[in-house]
Amino acid sequence: MSKKTEFQALDLISAYSEKKKNPSHLELSQIFPNPTQPRLIGREDTSDLLPSMERLGLIEPILVRKEKGKYLIVAGERRYRAALKLGWKEIPAIITDANEDVCYEMSLAENEKRKNLNPWEVGKAIQYLRKEKKKTADEVSILLGYSERYVKQLSSIARLDQKSVMELIISGKPLSVKNLEDLLKRKENRGGEIISPRAGLSQTKISINVGKLNSKLRESFLKELSSLKKKYGISE
Repeated sequence: MSKKTEFQALDLISAYSEKKKNPSHLELSQIFPNPTQPRLIGREDTSDLLPSMERLGLIEPILVRKEKGKYLIVAGERRYRAALKLGWKEIPAIITDANEDVCYEMSLAENEKRKNLNPWEVGKAIQYLRKEKKKTADEVSILLGYSERYVKQLSSIARLDQKSVMELIISGKPLSVKNLEDLLKRKENRGGEIISPRAGLSQTKISINVGKLNSKLRESFLKELSSLKKKYGISE
């Protein structure tokens, strides 16, 4: 597995660092969580934030984007939820004029900077960027500072459903790439191979001429081929 190098998308957030000195104050009733928020697990858990916010207030303003008369959260949803629980009426916020796509990347960067995302959530975010935003694996690897191979590895982990991931958490196992890969292999009845995107996702077709094999070898080859197709989830 290739570890990440430098998280280049952090530049998207640092561009707004100067605005932190004079943030706006927005009414909580005007602010709404973003439905495409990369964080999927524990986004409503604010128990670690409440004591400090009650005692010191909000040190780090949230980041929002204006859309159709309301404000969508780009970064800081848990701080927003904690403010609601504390009964605050308004909250310090930085308003960005960045477009929706850039805001998603900023949200992903902010969560990753704080180590708030587990590998499955990062995989889901990569999946969203590739399927919905039509980004290539190379573009995503540049954005995240990951190798292209690691991007594909995390994309594969995203095939797990949230229920399975939650069951892994309940079992007490950490959400490491290895544990998630092992879970995916069990779910898909795969062997010990390294996880990569399913061959079935590719449009590549291979033609094999078995005419030169005798009947016994041909029968043995076709039996092994059938086993391999089943193992890798390849349909006709």
